[in-house]
Amino acid sequence: MLGDALAWLGTLTQAEAVGAFWHMILLEVPRYLLTGGAVALAVWRRPGFGGRHVTRAPEEPAGYADVTVLLPGHNEAGGLRATVDSLRQQTLAPSQIVVVDDGSTDGMSDVAADLRREGLVDIALRTELRSGKSAAANLGLRYATGRYVVIADIDTEFAPDAIECMYREFADPKVGAVAGNLAPRNAMESLTTIVQAIQYLISISMGRTFADSFGILFIVSGAVGMFRRDALVGVAGWEVGPGEDADLTEKLRRAGWRVAFATAAMAYTDVPTTMEALIRQRLRWNRSLVRVRLEKFAVSLRPGQSRFSLSDAFGHIDILVFQALLPFSFTLYVVWLFMAYRGDAPAILLAVAMIYVLFALVTFLFAVIVSGDLRNLRYLPYVPLYSLVSSFILRFVRMAAIADEILRQGSYKDSYVPRRVLDAARKDQS
Repeated sequence: MLGDALAWLGTLTQAEAVGAFWHMILLEVPRYLLTGGAVALAVWRRPGFGGRHVTRAPEEPAGYADVTVLLPGHNEAGGLRATVDSLRQQTLAPSQIVVVDDGSTDGMSDVAADLRREGLVDIALRTELRSGKSAAANLGLRYATGRYVVIADIDTEFAPDAIECMYREFADPKVGAVAGNLAPRNAMESLTTIVQAIQYLISISMGRTFADSFGILFIVSGAVGMFRRDALVGVAGWEVGPGEDADLTEKLRRAGWRVAFATAAMAYTDVPTTMEALIRQRLRWNRSLVRVRLEKFAVSLRPGQSRFSLSDAFGHIDILVFQALLPFSFTLYVVWLFMAYRGDAPAILLAVAMIYVLFALVTFLFAVIVSGDLRNLRYLPYVPLYSLVSSFILRFVRMAAIADEILRQGSYKDSYVPRRVLDAARKDQS
């Protein structure tokens, strides 16, 4: 069938090719070109590239920083010690580590208490009733003494210089938050984890470099990020409910703070090992897109608002078009293909898949360059699989999640946050 598809493509005139592949030409190729150009520019402008002078933060770190690390979690007894150990091995050590046990039943509070007795944790808090990560993080924030606050998942381990790399971004007094870089710790465990390793490299290492270059970074992951404490307190911390990371980042931007990305601030987290688990995770992640972008911050698209920002509007349009609308438009394109081309539609769809693979290979190589870590080339043989999963399976998962949120508000039925907490949050916003 592949040979037939290639042969059929060879018979197309330029006009026929545009007619058959209009969706990719109009909606996808420009995005690839824009991203590639922006990332190339960002790499070229990177301090140290081509012998360029490396600027230093005005406050030179001397092995210690006024940084509080918050580790809120539920049933994370197994991973807590490893995360704390990675924090205590930092080139720029945090001044305070606060652990918040959010109603765990697996002995997490006992592990936290042991770490505190050993002097590895400064404060260990426990709530008897689980209330979700946002509530636990806000509780920890009340005890934070550092000028800067790091938030992390307890299954996250930090590279030795991660805190230092994020800390240096605050040399700019306008920066209120810094997103760290993430990669799967269990990348080689299964084909599903390898696909995610490639996706993290492209969407986080390269994608957030692109967003940072244009000043449209709208997410500081709760898995690893650093904030000015005053900025956090100024926007009342994390809101309870779905999409809390994007929600907080948006509030900081609207308060006038810049959000930066520290490419070299690496942290490692466990990712789903099966396709079923990955789909469940992405359904949860994508449902929050509607709530945060359309329900809460659609005001960013209204030019008449006093805090209207062209970069904010551009960033929201970028997210809505390429994350929300594209899955629906691609589905309509596939339906149109079979209606317009009938028997030739499978050959066209196969050709589309081949082009996606080619784009993915080029994008992957760009991402490796941005990461500066040639070890990522070990994923190269798996890029075609990543391309097919991302372009077809996960794209339809995103469409299903968005439709579910619009029709049923599915994010408020998610078990990630206790139902009573979600119901209270929903009532407060209605």
